[in-house]
Amino acid sequence: MPNQDFPALLGDAIIGSKIFKIMVVDADMNVVWVNEAHASMFNGEELIGRKCYETLGSEKIHAGCPTCISLKTGKTATGLYNFGPQNALIITLPLPGGFVAKVMLDAPQDADGQVTTI
Repeated sequence: MPNQDFPALLGDAIIGSKIFKIMVVDADMNVVWVNEAHASMFNGEELIGRKCYETLGSEKIHAGCPTCISLKTGKTATGLYNFGPQNALIITLPLPGGFVAKVMLDAPQDADGQVTTI
């Protein structure tokens, strides 16, 4: 078996992927980092320093927010959200130092906006 650092390779592949839209937020819900895939959804708009929920078009925290769950419990959380023209699966991962990584994946939907399986 080749001597590879698979965790590092996997991390680089996920962070660099156009499929995984990732933001990291602090304990106050401020965006502190985004990957290129996430930033590309905002056409150059500055995201760093903004509240997570504001970048998703809301003035307040969403009910059942997986980021809040991860901040409070220190555990991974998931949610399926309808953002109008697109559904998204959101997975939040607690990070050291009180940060949470929020990973969003587009979820396929039918013409009525319902999530479909593939």
